[in-house]
Amino acid sequence: MIALHLQDATIFAYKLCVYTWMVTYVAIIWRGFKDGSYGMPIVALALNLTWELIFLAFIPPQGSIDSNLVPHGALKAQIVFGVCFLLDCVILYTYFKNGHKYFAAAYNLSRPLWIAYSVALLAFSFLVIHSAAYFFMQFDTYFQGDHIEAAKFIAFIQNAVMSICFVAMFHQRQSIEGQSFTIAWTKFLGSSLTVGVIYLLHHPDNYFAWVIILTMALADIWYMILIWGALRRAGINPLTRF
Repeated sequence: MIALHLQDATIFAYKLCVYTWMVTYVAIIWRGFKDGSYGMPIVALALNLTWELIFLAFIPPQGSIDSNLVPHGALKAQIVFGVCFLLDCVILYTYFKNGHKYFAAAYNLSRPLWIAYSVALLAFSFLVIHSAAYFFMQFDTYFQGDHIEAAKFIAFIQNAVMSICFVAMFHQRQSIEGQSFTIAWTKFLGSSLTVGVIYLLHHPDNYFAWVIILTMALADIWYMILIWGALRRAGINPLTRF
């Protein structure tokens, strides 16, 4: 009975994660075009985009444990990965369209060098995540040889890095360009409070997972506090800015 309830909670958490992340992506894209900026740090974007591409096309979810949770689970997961990848590509477009001014001001980078660094980061992220998936799959006792179980753990690590990067981006810009409280709270709900909690319920003894997921949650909460305060100081209602 407990296992059945946990399975239902897992399915619900996965669905809520997808829906809230979709809102996050759309809000980031909206603010990027509206503010002439970009709303996801490039390290976070590189990790996110390459994860989606790898587990969409290079190491697809067919045969994974999670694919059996719902009918046609693997196909549905691929569709979600594909939609998220396309949305991230739009965010990447806003980065290349509007991002150079921030790096020129902070690091005095020329546009060609900035582009070269950005492309190199994307390539590095792809290679790290692709190789990590096969590396973690070796640990049969924990990951059961399941590539998606390995993918989920990689995703938590990269999400912790992403959450820290959002805080760093806020401080680096010293402005609310490309950012909103909608982005902050949907990211928090879509990661820490849904799949993060479910993962810890499935693996309560994994000390490393607790550290990673709590780090992600604390960084998300702090980012929400920072954005809320900045918007209030600017005379903007945080709840109405998409």
